[in-house]
Amino acid sequence: MAGRTGGIPESIVEEIIARNDIVSVVGQYVRFTKTSGQNQFGLCPFHSEDTPSFSVSTSKQIFYCFGCHKGGNVIHFIMEIEKCGYLDALKILAERAQVRLPEPEDDNYRKEAQLRDRVKEALVEAARYFYTNLYSNLGISAREYLTARAISPSTAKAFGLGYAPDQWTGLLLHLRKKGYSDEVLSQCGLFTKGKKQGELIDLFRGRLMFPIFDTLGKIIAFGGRIIGEGNPKYINSPESVVYSKQRNLYGLNFAKTTKEKKMIIVEGYMDVITMHQAGVKNAVASLGTALTERQLDLLSRYTEEVVLFYDSDSAGQAAAMRGLKMLLQRGKKYNSSASTAAISVALVPDGKDPDQYIREHGADAFKKIVADAYFVLAYLLMTAEKQSTENGKLDPRTYQNLACTYLSWENNLVLREHFAAKPAAILGVSVERIMQESSRIADEKHDLERQESDRVLVRQVSVLPKMNEGDSARQNELVLLCLLSGMNDEYADMEDHPIPTDFSAGTMREIAAEALDLLDKKALSPLTLLELGEGRMMNGRAAKDVLSELLMRTQSVKNDDKRMQHVMDYLYQIRINIYTSHKNELARCLDLMPEGPDKSATKEDLLKVDRYLKYLREKRKES
Repeated sequence: MAGRTGGIPESIVEEIIARNDIVSVVGQYVRFTKTSGQNQFGLCPFHSEDTPSFSVSTSKQIFYCFGCHKGGNVIHFIMEIEKCGYLDALKILAERAQVRLPEPEDDNYRKEAQLRDRVKEALVEAARYFYTNLYSNLGISAREYLTARAISPSTAKAFGLGYAPDQWTGLLLHLRKKGYSDEVLSQCGLFTKGKKQGELIDLFRGRLMFPIFDTLGKIIAFGGRIIGEGNPKYINSPESVVYSKQRNLYGLNFAKTTKEKKMIIVEGYMDVITMHQAGVKNAVASLGTALTERQLDLLSRYTEEVVLFYDSDSAGQAAAMRGLKMLLQRGKKYNSSASTAAISVALVPDGKDPDQYIREHGADAFKKIVADAYFVLAYLLMTAEKQSTENGKLDPRTYQNLACTYLSWENNLVLREHFAAKPAAILGVSVERIMQESSRIADEKHDLERQESDRVLVRQVSVLPKMNEGDSARQNELVLLCLLSGMNDEYADMEDHPIPTDFSAGTMREIAAEALDLLDKKALSPLTLLELGEGRMMNGRAAKDVLSELLMRTQSVKNDDKRMQHVMDYLYQIRINIYTSHKNELARCLDLMPEGPDKSATKEDLLKVDRYLKYLREKRKES
């Protein structure tokens, strides 16, 4: 029987690789500037550089960067550039090469897959319909609106803008003529039920239309703005078989290609479009005023820094506060202990929204506002002061409560103490008093979470999964995390600590980064680990289910010494696997390199990896 990778036959994987020439695939992301024999060179898409050090071998069908040392085949490239897992990369390449991946034998699954395919096709046809209407006599008012908002025809085309005429069944009849059944149409999120015998009618009427794309640039939904008077001003597609508002961000398909370190989160479609037109291409919108955990999961694939840039009205600032609290309490890399701000808030003067400010003052003035964005704690304390002031008079009690509450959201005590100086000065009290109060609030919240954690019942079994050098990397990594859950006190005494890069890229690393951060705060329990898997997938399964199964096994190890032995054993084996793979890649990439300093340096790197592997194997024997 043919070997299988992630449930896909190896023969299919090989076909996908064969049909996706790596030079062609990489060429969609990298501009090649030099050719040397059968190797193409360009600027690396994974790190900043001025001299091309990123190479692609036509003959060997592999890539390698001499600067950051990333390398591998076309699948590895897609995993790195799209920040996705192995199976998702296969799906991207399969679609590109028109290779049909095998479907499960389950008839229901097959029917659902076919329905999703037809829905996606219908959405594309709907976009064509809206786009055509925009440039017909029906779309005059919509074109006038775009002109008034200074949106150029080229920008409108790039974002696929269109117009839904003020008709009850215009789109419905169009799609029926194209052969789409009512079963498919009812799942598109484009129609609603009329009062007469439940007949389908168009959901979007008399509206400027904004296609919503997934990260691969596929249309999954629409938003519509009323032209002229009427409410609601905006309506959006409901959840469907292809669309989840909580798991998508408007404009991310464009923004992900930028090399900017920061992502700017704004409220609406027009904010994103105006900013991109002005050259600020790292902007996305949250498809509604409230950010969600799943949207932040998605965003974390592409950035470590976030700028919240919501409207200056009360609704926008309330949304900004909800977003900030969520970002801070996640304890993710957005809130690291680094000295630079990873979360900031930009404010437009005079209560204007971002796209209005750009239109009136230009892109350069807008970029300066982004550059001068407030560090999160500075913004929160400023907000506390505003919320506590009435008729020009500050209420000290309200201010102290709000300031200490906002400070308690920050886990970094150094930063917390630094910013505690401001409310201390305003209130005329010591910094220590502010720190004590903020810590009390933080501890109360932690106690509540811990009480909930204690309620978790994990069924116990007696055997840990067996582990050998050739075992699944992801399983070893998951077992390590499960063993560590509940070892908050012992973690500090470990002779070596895992780091996020010990774990596989994608979902696995995201979960690991969050878990390790919780460990540093002595807050990782089986419950919190399970929560990290919520809404995430691994190899086609819910990550929470995978974690639950392994927790059942690992929680049977009650002896702390024995548990620590297992932890170190798994950690060293994980690193052995990583550096063995790294060693193999270095050996392969030596063939790409001409004789010279770079090749000598790579040989030296290979020797260092060999020495480190020997050390790891000795440490594992000791553990």
